[in-house]
Amino acid sequence: MLNMKFVFYLTTLFCVSSIQLAAEEVTENNVGMEEVTAIPAFSTDTSINNFGFKLLKTMMKQNENNNVVLSPTGVAGLLAMTLLGSTGETYNEIAQLIGFSEDILKNRKYHEDFGSRLQALNRNDTKTLYANGIFVDQQSMLRQIYHSYLERVYNGEAFATDFKDTNQTKDLINEWVKNHTNNKIESFLRQPLPMSTKAVLINALYYSGQWSYPFLPEYTAMLPFKAPTKEVLVDQMANFGQFNYLFSIENGLHMIQLPYNDSVTSMYVIKPRFPKAKTITELLDSLDFEKIDNLINQMSMKKCVVRFPKMELETSVDLKDPLKSLGVQAMFTPGVANFAVMLDANVTVNDPEENLIARISTGEGEARTLKEMLDRLVNPGVYVDSVMHEVKMTIDEYGTEAAAATSALMARSAESFYADSPFYMFIRNENTKLITFSAVIYDPTN
Repeated sequence: MLNMKFVFYLTTLFCVSSIQLAAEEVTENNVGMEEVTAIPAFSTDTSINNFGFKLLKTMMKQNENNNVVLSPTGVAGLLAMTLLGSTGETYNEIAQLIGFSEDILKNRKYHEDFGSRLQALNRNDTKTLYANGIFVDQQSMLRQIYHSYLERVYNGEAFATDFKDTNQTKDLINEWVKNHTNNKIESFLRQPLPMSTKAVLINALYYSGQWSYPFLPEYTAMLPFKAPTKEVLVDQMANFGQFNYLFSIENGLHMIQLPYNDSVTSMYVIKPRFPKAKTITELLDSLDFEKIDNLINQMSMKKCVVRFPKMELETSVDLKDPLKSLGVQAMFTPGVANFAVMLDANVTVNDPEENLIARISTGEGEARTLKEMLDRLVNPGVYVDSVMHEVKMTIDEYGTEAAAATSALMARSAESFYADSPFYMFIRNENTKLITFSAVIYDPTN
């Protein structure tokens, strides 16, 4: 059978800038986080955050001494939607990477927990927008059971398009991305997609926040930043006051929490305590996200003097190579990739196949038997060509809007946290515990 390209595009946008965002209301299908956290056996936040941390470290190795900017939750959300539609080796590799189960019935709980957390990001108090969509060629048959489950669990939209009309499809996808990133990404697709494309999965994530304790603009100064191969000058913002802080002698690091005023979202920044003795790469290699969670739990309020660079971060990268390095090979391989649960190989709906997939959705039958039957579904012959990931972020003194300067004073006993050498930062939604954004900054001027 002729193999056709199956192109993924992920656009993830975080803005901590001067634009106010009114987030969409949660739909009635959403499950509150009090219900999500009531299922500890199927809690997905640790698995997703661990996946994101592994992906970040892999990208660091493949882009030595270059900034790495990532949306762990966005990438994981896209892979989870892919997992829903896959079978065989494709399914096994994705499930293992994002920390889901190879048991297809148990995975229903993982999908529902993760989907609830993703939809909880869209609450008004978080100023976050999260959206999923799938564009399918008009000549392909998107299975209705897949579409229904995607819509219910991940609030995903589905659209039919003619990929042979390359310019119209490009405009349609760009319009979707623009609408779901508050007009911040207007031209996600610079070039038309190949005419052989059969489906595109898209994920958009937008955050806009204001600091709880704005930096003091009168103290922003051009100061040196020690990049790996040179010293650069960067606008370093300043802040003084009480912050959640940790100095870990055992791990050779210090960490600070910079909260946003939605009371739900925080930025955490980690850097080596003594950068000349331990680089940021060596530090992160010694950690996993469970250790980082434990470090967060050890933080306490301290008087702090903070220096942090103003930054305009923008990156666009294909995640194909990092994902392959992490063990996801099948979905990129023609003839091996199998998305039979997502797309029907025939134009005419095959009732026995639909009934089989419906049994999985309802949890009927024995998991191993159902999986063996799924693995025998006719392969529709599509594969993943690329996984495009775009992130934009602005960090300044105020966040979303101007605020009064803090009255906190410097004290001789204050801890100092100066981000004047490479560091790791991430944004966490404290309700869902999901890491929506992470980055390793080697040079804030790039």
